[in-house]
Amino acid sequence: MPEYEERPRALQMAARVEKTDPPLLEDIFGAAALGVIMLLDDHRSVPGGEWHEDVSAWTGARIRKIMRRARASAWDRAQNVPGLTVRHGSAEVRVFVPGVVDDAPRELSKLQIQSSPLDEPDRIDELTTATDPTLTILLNPAVEMSWGKRCAQVAHAAQRCWEQLDRAERFDWNAAGRLARVHTPTSTLWDELLPRATTEIRDGGFTEIAAGTLTAASWLAA
Repeated sequence: MPEYEERPRALQMAARVEKTDPPLLEDIFGAAALGVIMLLDDHRSVPGGEWHEDVSAWTGARIRKIMRRARASAWDRAQNVPGLTVRHGSAEVRVFVPGVVDDAPRELSKLQIQSSPLDEPDRIDELTTATDPTLTILLNPAVEMSWGKRCAQVAHAAQRCWEQLDRAERFDWNAAGRLARVHTPTSTLWDELLPRATTEIRDGGFTEIAAGTLTAASWLAA
């Protein structure tokens, strides 16, 4: 049996959620989406880079992702774990180099997985037209998940959408400033927009929801 099946690997993330002035949840979603793409696109992740072996081992297995919460000195210590930190609006998310789940550095494994309560964003009943290439991710309004679980689904949707883009599409998206938006639509809008999606995410069933549940959809809107 391959090693990754005996010792599951995951790309782990940590959102900075301080007790005072916590970030907007939609900004955390956006930071998670962009952070995963930035790590995959980083020069350290390509062949010959210092992260390549770990990234390749993870992408060659299940693309499991885990979102944690950090604050104060724990957030500061997490910066010492290999990865990169992304700022998006009011949010900061650190995306760590993938590794074996049960062998994570102490600075990471000590961070809570259970989500702290955050205000829920309003559901949208209309999607504004994108004037520039924009990574667009929608969460299925019919599926109840913690915000940490939703971050993982958003990151899955971002990764799969980005992987499907050709070189010209990636160039245009990068040139426009790597725009991204994450929304939870009304059920009516979800049904209307789902046919536009180039990527649909169905959960692996590790936590919270049943395997095969449709959780998110994404496409590059232009």
